Amino acid sequence: MLYKQKGNFQKVVRWMGGTWMTANQATFFGAICIVLISASFYIGLMQPEKSWLLPCIPVLLLLRMAMNTLDGMLSREYGTGSVGGELFNESLDVIGDMLCYGVMFFVPCIPVFPVVLFLMLIWMAEYFGVLGKSFPGGIRRHETFLGGKPDRAVWMGVFALCAYFVPSFLSHAGEYLYVVCFFVLVTSVLRIRKTIEAARGKDYVSYTWIGK
Repeated sequence: MLYKQKGNFQKVVRWMGGTWMTANQATFFGAICIVLISASFYIGLMQPEKSWLLPCIPVLLLLRMAMNTLDGMLSREYGTGSVGGELFNESLDVIGDMLCYGVMFFVPCIPVFPVVLFLMLIWMAEYFGVLGKSFPGGIRRHETFLGGKPDRAVWMGVFALCAYFVPSFLSHAGEYLYVVCFFVLVTSVLRIRKTIEAARGKDYVSYTWIGK
């Protein structure tokens, strides 16, 4: 649902790029944010004396979203967009989520299954989002029911804050992740439905590398 505010968010973050930042630099800074988020989650959850890293995570997640928005804006603004750039950007989005949140797999106090399920559903949601472009009338699908990339950033930012301010919250981390999983799953269903609706009534031909 936060995608509906993308236009307003773009206006807010555009000043960060100024006249000096390029799309590649925005991508690079976004990748740095991913590494810092991953490290903060792991160290903050594993070492109680360094739990002060957890409140930093929402800020880093916001910066990651800002850089992700800027790289697309700047590539369009300067005419530097390319097929390779889009492939890299889409890949970094989902791999970045894996790195940011996948470290919870190695935190003993967090159940493994909901973490794995969460990561699998992220792949599913982003896959169906990109797949929407390959069908008649299709576009990159961003429909979401509290399960898109910005939504997930909010959920996991709240997770980090809860883990810091209410340490006993971690005993309910599995239940929390199951709730987030539900929203990501519904998001996938919405994107599938919208893709089918967009293609309805239009000619469709399936191609493979050897032809039809």
